[in-house]
Amino acid sequence: MTIGVILPPLATPPSDEYIVQMVVPVSYGWSGISMGGQMTNSLLVPFWPNGDEIVLGPRWADDYVLPTAYAGPEITLLPPATVNSTHVNAIFRCQNCTVWDGGSLGSGDLNGTAVFAYVASTMTGVDDPSDVNSSFMEHDYFNFFGMDLSAAHSSLYTQYVSGGASSTTAPPAPSSTPATPSSTSSAPAATQTECGGTGWTGPTVCASGLTCVAVSPPYYNSDDNLQTIYTKLTQKAFAELHGKPVRAGYVKYEWNNSFYNLDDGMSMSSFCDG
Repeated sequence: MTIGVILPPLATPPSDEYIVQMVVPVSYGWSGISMGGQMTNSLLVPFWPNGDEIVLGPRWADDYVLPTAYAGPEITLLPPATVNSTHVNAIFRCQNCTVWDGGSLGSGDLNGTAVFAYVASTMTGVDDPSDVNSSFMEHDYFNFFGMDLSAAHSSLYTQYVSGGASSTTAPPAPSSTPATPSSTSSAPAATQTECGGTGWTGPTVCASGLTCVAVSPPYYNSDDNLQTIYTKLTQKAFAELHGKPVRAGYVKYEWNNSFYNLDDGMSMSSFCDG
């Protein structure tokens, strides 16, 4: 799975839109992204293939149940969004998408740090692929990453919207494959989130001025704001943030208006410190 996010240049008043790219294996039943880094009270965008078309739409949930259609955001597929024999390449413009019920992108700072979550149902498809409001089963894979939004603003934004700029030049977020919960990135160090940890196979070089420091469970992080959040979490909660599926009976841990699920037993890790 590969994920990229790009924003328009900073302006006053700030823009309410951005572009997201997600590339996933065509074999996945459905995939998606949470723009607030959690399932509840966050803008969710699930998508899936329907033949050679991509079906996607905004959803929202106030509990750990099937998210329902969410009015307000306007989502438009952009070229070269496509489905081929191996992958779904979903590139979409999301307008009226920086603020939603219960939250906002980057906690309201479009030049700060945003936490995202990405999910996939690697084996089970949706009930009706032709219906954007179709029901589907819970995902069997998820993970989290943080992003320095100051590195995601681009003067080429209008060209991306019109399809006139190559999507490969947009600063992507880290990419991952669900088979092994690790990440690699071709993005600048400023957008890198993990930097090491038990089982980590991705980049170990932090952004300029930051040093990878061991703290607790898998993996590490190179972002100051995320460091503040993660160091407040227990080891169990941090472990849950990095690869444990949500299941009934988990204890909810509340931090910074977000819910994280606790579970037992993960090994130690770290992240970067300024």
